[in-house]
Amino acid sequence: MQARKYWLRHAPAAPGRIRVDAGAADALAGGRASLLPGGILGTEGEFQRGDMVEIVDAEHRSVARGLCQYSVADVRRLAGRHSREIEAQLGYSYGVEVVHRDDLVVV
Repeated sequence: MQARKYWLRHAPAAPGRIRVDAGAADALAGGRASLLPGGILGTEGEFQRGDMVEIVDAEHRSVARGLCQYSVADVRRLAGRHSREIEAQLGYSYGVEVVHRDDLVVV
């Protein structure tokens, strides 16, 4: 797992960001949480499903980075919603996490 976290920290990121609220930023900083749609405030730039994205707080300070389960268009539609609404909102689901904790590293 340490090698994977090293790779996540140093792999090039897509030109996109996910902006999160203070609660999500604190949870991610603790190192044991996944990024869920409810904590997302918005997105910046472009990215696709499976891209490495930077996760920033409301003041645009880097919090974490990780592999995103959804495209930027999907994340915009899911921002602020409960995880149980993903399938109803999109018509499909790749999981309840936008970025799973195993695919995320705190910076």
